Amino acid sequence: MKKRITLIAALMLVALSVSPVFAAIPTTSILAVVEGESVTIQTANFPANNTFHVYMGFNGTYGMNGYLVSKLTTGDGGSFRAKFPIPEELAGGDIIAIRVESVTDNRYYSYNWFYNDSDADNSSYTGAAPILPPGFPTFDITGVVKGETVTIRTRYLPPETRYAVLMKKGDSSVLTWYEVAGIETAEGNVLIATFNIPEELRYAEKIAIKLYSINDGFVTYNLFENKNQ
Repeated sequence: MKKRITLIAALMLVALSVSPVFAAIPTTSILAVVEGESVTIQTANFPANNTFHVYMGFNGTYGMNGYLVSKLTTGDGGSFRAKFPIPEELAGGDIIAIRVESVTDNRYYSYNWFYNDSDADNSSYTGAAPILPPGFPTFDITGVVKGETVTIRTRYLPPETRYAVLMKKGDSSVLTWYEVAGIETAEGNVLIATFNIPEELRYAEKIAIKLYSINDGFVTYNLFENKNQ
């Protein structure tokens, strides 16, 4: 009987040792902003001994395809503060997206956004995964002919909605957008469309593109390199 009890106890210990451990979700909170210069964040639940890239991008992009502004290592992980420069290309924007993403393990990432205003209250939102809510209207860049055209593929666009398509120089703080086309979503969701790059942007290294809903003012952005792809 004693041997049986010992064996059961050993099996229980093995079962406990192989039970899955669910890591807490990494989050970031905005602590302070110096308009056009820097943002300070507070992290929570970050894994130890990991390396993260920090990206910033236009409002609505969730930091995806954004500007790489820094790299950080987490040390003991958990909670810590970090300060990052706002890239020159975004310094004139009203709202900036920030994304912190693990270089080694894509399970770990966090998203947030902040008002580019030293006096604004940026403390009301804590960003975390998932990066895009289910059904969030967005689009991917699927092809570029340098200086001539860009092709996009949309996802989750609502039906019967009109969008204006605009572009601007993506590596500049200049806020001049050029309207290049208009589209109607018909049944919505997935659309594939090709747009001409305006003459003013033919030689830009990076170009920002946005879809602006005529119906409700919703905006979704992306950024692409002006090279054949």
